[in-house]
Amino acid sequence: MRWLLALSALVGMLASCGYTLVGAPPDTPGKRLPLAIVPFTNHTREPDLERLTTVALRQAILHSQFFSSASEGASARRLQGAIRGFSSSPLSFDQNDNVLQYRIEANMHIRLVETSTQRPMLEQDISASAEYLVSRGTTDRVREDVVAREAALARLAQQFADKCLALLTIALL
Repeated sequence: MRWLLALSALVGMLASCGYTLVGAPPDTPGKRLPLAIVPFTNHTREPDLERLTTVALRQAILHSQFFSSASEGASARRLQGAIRGFSSSPLSFDQNDNVLQYRIEANMHIRLVETSTQRPMLEQDISASAEYLVSRGTTDRVREDVVAREAALARLAQQFADKCLALLTIALL
């Protein structure tokens, strides 16, 4: 019984403090702006980067207090983007000149368009980066390096999504 009372008190406090639940319907108090996210295009040789960035951005929008995800036809604003550049460069080496650490960087261009007029409301270049360590002396080194690179790509996509969400918040609110 105590747990139920404590839980209801906590829910009451959160509701009265202006917090909103993640994934709450768009008509909840503190109405969020609907935003359509068009899948990004990839102009680089790095496979799957457009999917990673689009997914990270959509997740950031879903968790946002200010925006909600909407379909293209249901939203007054559409966000589209292109990944224009990608690079991977070694950062550190061991005594035998074997790479120990890499830095990956990507340059993206976003464009926020008002659906009714097709006029851009915001155009911005955003860069993101991440670093990862290369495995040394393990029996399954190649697999560990691939896993480390994929984790770095996910961090890069998340960094981009965070920067993009901050820009959208400033531009639209």
